[in-house]
Amino acid sequence: MDVTKDRLVPYAAALSLEAASLEIVNLFHIGKILDVTLLDNYYIQLGGKGLCFKDTNLLQAVSTGFAVPRLIPLFGNFNNAFTSILMLLKIKKILSAKLLKTQCISVALRAGLAGTAAFANHDVRCRELLSNEKEGRILFQVYGTDIAIWFSFSKNELCRVDSGVIDVQPTAVFTFLNLKVARNAISGWFDHLGGPALGEAKISGNLPLLDKIGYISRIAQKAIPSII
Repeated sequence: MDVTKDRLVPYAAALSLEAASLEIVNLFHIGKILDVTLLDNYYIQLGGKGLCFKDTNLLQAVSTGFAVPRLIPLFGNFNNAFTSILMLLKIKKILSAKLLKTQCISVALRAGLAGTAAFANHDVRCRELLSNEKEGRILFQVYGTDIAIWFSFSKNELCRVDSGVIDVQPTAVFTFLNLKVARNAISGWFDHLGGPALGEAKISGNLPLLDKIGYISRIAQKAIPSII
């Protein structure tokens, strides 16, 4: 699917919400997955028919946790829209929590990497950066926890993000020292050069590939609003 430049940021933001919902369902086995559908006339649908936002309102929903959706599809598919709204509120509660919990960081990390994947797939500069890479599977984890978020791609497939135990050998591994460091990285307050040197993170495997993903991640972080 082609995503125009003017719609990339809201689309990436929506995919971050989708990824957050996927991780919540994965962790707690409840809730609605907010599948993203890009519609005409600058509208984005979350979780099927019912919950639909203008691109600009969707960005507001990402940065504040909620925004006013389109009313006609909402009332026309109220039950489905209501369960999607409940998931949005759940995401807001988890991502805005002040206490550091493993589940919160896992949801936030997967959401952030989903935004990175959107830019890797649809931003011209980012696609070119990975054009010489045949395939890769990067594991992001936090020391002392069971957090395992995967960023993977191959020559003929889009970049994607997943979580949990995967029976493959990672191309590279990025391990955060603790939950606080991971949260700082998700919030954009992590020094990708100085952090590993200071012991805040450990990196191994294909380091040039990690550098490329880190660069794309910083582009996405600057562009996509965040509730964190």
